[in-house]
Amino acid sequence: MNVAASIAVVTVCTPDRAEHLRSQRRAMAQHLPGARHVVVLPERPGSAELAAELAADGVIIVELPAGPALPVARSRNLGGDRAAELDVQLIVFLDVDCMPGPDLGWYYSELPHGAVGLGPVTYLPESAGVPEPAELPSWTDPHPARPFPEHGTSELELDECGMFWSLSFALRPELWKRIRVDFGGFDEDFTGYGAEDTDFGRRLLYRRVPVVLVAGAHAYHRWHPASDPPVEHLDDLLRNGAHYAERWGRWPAPGWFAEFERMGLVRRRGDGWVAAPSSEG
Repeated sequence: MNVAASIAVVTVCTPDRAEHLRSQRRAMAQHLPGARHVVVLPERPGSAELAAELAADGVIIVELPAGPALPVARSRNLGGDRAAELDVQLIVFLDVDCMPGPDLGWYYSELPHGAVGLGPVTYLPESAGVPEPAELPSWTDPHPARPFPEHGTSELELDECGMFWSLSFALRPELWKRIRVDFGGFDEDFTGYGAEDTDFGRRLLYRRVPVVLVAGAHAYHRWHPASDPPVEHLDDLLRNGAHYAERWGRWPAPGWFAEFERMGLVRRRGDGWVAAPSSEG
């Protein structure tokens, strides 16, 4: 049986990531042959042309209006909903920068029906360039922040919700539908960059939905320029951080905000953060 034929992959993409999406699709063709691909395209200049290219290649397109702040949470929800309508047994959410490894589909397909699975992700160095799909395993070096088991799965505890990431995760369509009914999926009040996936992971665990780390389900994140901390997303992080703190009583990514404070970009206000006067307006 072709395991990949029972999988739908959901990806959110903007035109500036089109080349990374093409890399993902090349890896899917080799490592997930027959998988359905649902690509969500928030409205941006060039998205109509990208939609036409993808549709001609058999991709299932979901288009949606979008303002200046990218509706990441809503995009994932709509993509998951469309995937759940297909005749598949598994939904895999893959960040547009991620390419599936050769065994990702097989290991995710072993997921229990009531669990959400996270796979290890290798951040490729700039020197990797644009690797061919067959070369990906030679680069395997998973991000160390999540202690994946050598074999099988390990379940996250309630206080480990910060380990949830949206780069690569999978679940059964029936579980996605239940999550949407239960608490709506990703909270669409989060817009732009940050916190929506940590919030999603926390709500899964608080509702006793098992979240498991899945050994062997490797994905490979293509290199692109990035800031650490991500100063280009400061406005989004302040807005989303405040929304997260209102629900959970604490701010996400405290290390980033401490660094922003050191850089003079934010200042403390009570238990939270606001833009420093020099970075306002």
